[in-house]
Amino acid sequence: MQNTDIRMEPSWDFGVFSGLEGVEKPSPRIYEIALEKAGNIAPEETLYIGDSFCKDNIPAKSVGMHAILLDRFKTPDAQEWKKSSAVVLPDLVAVQVGVTSDKLNC
Repeated sequence: MQNTDIRMEPSWDFGVFSGLEGVEKPSPRIYEIALEKAGNIAPEETLYIGDSFCKDNIPAKSVGMHAILLDRFKTPDAQEWKKSSAVVLPDLVAVQVGVTSDKLNC
């Protein structure tokens, strides 16, 4: 009988795990580690997508990354995020549309 196991290749090139790095969000250092692991990519050439204003948006922008916040669950705080000039979108489909149309200003 032929072996029919299908082995999937990972869909990512690397991971940054706070427990392994000894640094947790919102420390900007975790974002710097990610940039280093990505091949020392310049922060202004990256787009960070998260769902926490304090743990994702603020520290990512503090190291120079572009940032988008997802509001998948209609968070009451999302209006305040927008007032703080954060780009807030409802889901990843909206991110894809915004990125491919080049209409995002983050």
